[in-house]
Amino acid sequence: MTDTNKYCQGCGATLQTDDPKGKGFTPKIEAVLCKRCYRLTHYGDYSQPQTQLIKTETLLQKLASMDALFLWVIDLFHLEESMIDGLIRHLPQKDIIVVATKRELLPATLSQHKITAMIQQRCKSSNIVPKGIVVVSDFGKDGTTDVFKAIDIFRNNRDVVVFGVANAGKSTLINALFPNRLPITVSQFPGTTIDLIPVIERGYTVYDTPGIEMRNHLLNLLTNDQIKILQPKSAIRPIVYQMSGQQTLIIGQSAMIHLDIKEEISAVLYLPEGVDVHRTKTENAQSYWDKHTTGKVPYVQKSSELVSHTWKKQDDKTDIVLMYIGFISILGDCMIKTQAIEPCEIFVRKAVI
Repeated sequence: MTDTNKYCQGCGATLQTDDPKGKGFTPKIEAVLCKRCYRLTHYGDYSQPQTQLIKTETLLQKLASMDALFLWVIDLFHLEESMIDGLIRHLPQKDIIVVATKRELLPATLSQHKITAMIQQRCKSSNIVPKGIVVVSDFGKDGTTDVFKAIDIFRNNRDVVVFGVANAGKSTLINALFPNRLPITVSQFPGTTIDLIPVIERGYTVYDTPGIEMRNHLLNLLTNDQIKILQPKSAIRPIVYQMSGQQTLIIGQSAMIHLDIKEEISAVLYLPEGVDVHRTKTENAQSYWDKHTTGKVPYVQKSSELVSHTWKKQDDKTDIVLMYIGFISILGDCMIKTQAIEPCEIFVRKAVI
């Protein structure tokens, strides 16, 4: 049985009973969830294979053909990872509202004004002029009124498309907007939504979409337990170091941050609980890395050479971003050199906090 009019309300796949290894398989004709979503929702089982995922290029072409209001969901903690290369080229002349999720992960002292300014600056650098910016927290529940206000103002009798990179919080946001319907399947693992899911509410259709993948990233190489650690659900507790001389921060089995400090600096680490951090003198760093980092979170299950890079610190307060892990805010004068396994991308930016 394959009913093209019946799709999984959890991931969007067309439901079918013929191929147990194919997407959308369910053993029950009357089911509203495929076997994969059912087991993920009820048992947290992510062992069901991801097959025939919609390709990013195909997805972007499909979105570009739609006359709709677009809600671009970004993750405030993983801001850089939320960026979509060439978004203005992929979705030209589209009305876009930025919905920033996971506010609860950042310090409560960070003002709404600074958050909005940070997003505006990042959009400007990508030549994107959003119609509006909405910040939500508490898994999308705090801020839904503002999201609906923005939709009501800019929808203009069109449907609404919710899009963004994997794990930005798209499905969670839709579940918060429409709490009385069967929830869309959400998890901490990339690729849970595998096709467009139409949600018909309030007289129009809201489409949930698969996560856009612009790059091969670290999460694809980690164990499920590590992915859970790197997708925190509660506020990040910063770790603060006062440092001088030549010091190195070793992050799991992924990276070494070497700091050549002129006088004294403050280093604030915004990393999920469970990430292994070790501080040592730079002269001892390589020995520690060789002897003590095996299996430290995060790590990849394959050998990988360290890639070195020296950064020019242009601002008094600078963030060192470890993609899909977190960031380190450095206040003070120092030289920065990083060594990281190839899947762990690092760059520096003007501090956001």
